[in-house]
Amino acid sequence: MDVRTLKKAVAEDKGQMVASLCEMIRINAVGPENQGPGEAERGKYLIGLASRLGFKSIDVLESKDPSVPTGKRPNIIVRLKGSTSKNIWVVTHMDTVPEGDLRAWKYPPYDPKVIGDKIYGRGSEDNGQELIASLYGLNALLKAGIKPECNINLLWVSDEEHGNTHGIDVVLSKKGLVGKQDLVVVPDHGEPDGSAIVVVEKSLAWINVEVIGKQTHASTPESGVNAFEAAARFLADAVDNLRRKFPMIDPLFSPPNSTFEATKCDPNGPNINTIPGRQSFSFDFRVLPEYSLDKVMAELQRVAKQHEKKSHVKINVTFLQRADAAPRTPVDSEIVQRLSSAIEAVRGIKPRPEGIGGGTCAAPFRRLGIRAAGWSTVVGNAHDANEYASVANLVADAQVYAVLFGGKNVDHD
Repeated sequence: MDVRTLKKAVAEDKGQMVASLCEMIRINAVGPENQGPGEAERGKYLIGLASRLGFKSIDVLESKDPSVPTGKRPNIIVRLKGSTSKNIWVVTHMDTVPEGDLRAWKYPPYDPKVIGDKIYGRGSEDNGQELIASLYGLNALLKAGIKPECNINLLWVSDEEHGNTHGIDVVLSKKGLVGKQDLVVVPDHGEPDGSAIVVVEKSLAWINVEVIGKQTHASTPESGVNAFEAAARFLADAVDNLRRKFPMIDPLFSPPNSTFEATKCDPNGPNINTIPGRQSFSFDFRVLPEYSLDKVMAELQRVAKQHEKKSHVKINVTFLQRADAAPRTPVDSEIVQRLSSAIEAVRGIKPRPEGIGGGTCAAPFRRLGIRAAGWSTVVGNAHDANEYASVANLVADAQVYAVLFGGKNVDHD
């Protein structure tokens, strides 16, 4: 079968794809950390859907979690055997973030509405669109009787929105399940035209700074030590030093440099006429992989020591969150080349490799030496009120997956 015929076969399932996504959205899959029921009911629906489509090999890996009604969080693998020993994985997640302020929604978040090209509902784009697209992309091969080139494994995980403990971590802890030679696609980031393949992320550090001085009345500043003023001086000096110390540019990223931003500032008291004796604030750093977060922190602490002496304060600097960058997936790696070829065949565009500032679920695979690529086509409204997926993106991405899965068994001419 050639690409054109395969695209047509996928497009014929458009109505069924939209209906399946809507049915999935109706099942609340918010995690227990946000007072949700977890993914069990959604998992049951998806297992039933895959079975009705004709998939025979469906495995469930469960993680014990007493905070959900069933006591378990499911991770589901739908498999289709290929003509070679290679393995391709597409990793999507079943859970969603909470709906937030219901007054901000045009339509109820768990009662999906299809308006033109838009499918409204919580989790429609993040990550329902790609879960359904990959399933129906593989289903097109099943219906057409095309044997995939590689063994295809669709992995639907729990707990992506809250840290992967009951999801990807469980899967990767199973020795031999995902091998270092396997090819992994993680639709955890995308662009509106589907032109970017994520191959690397920056390191992330959230850092808390506490400056301790001495409180006094604002009319007698000489009796105290102004922690707010000392914090402001330290903040400005620290950012300037970090930007000078770590100046590297990498055009794969946008912005191409490491970023060192002061963000959250905590209250230091309710009234104006008191000089504060304590001030805390936070930094958000996104650091190019070539730089160690330990070295960044060491520089920050060096500047802090200088300001302790200069301003007669105590400065405590601590990590609130830390995620060191995983190794890059080479731009000439097999998964990037295969994915690029499928995107070009379907969309007629030549994809570009990209690095991003936020973490993705490809990183846990890369840390184990498994080459993973991030890709999808998104509007870019994940976590928003009135989140929606594009029907056009749903169909086109399913076509890309179908061509990717078919590999050499699909004629690109």
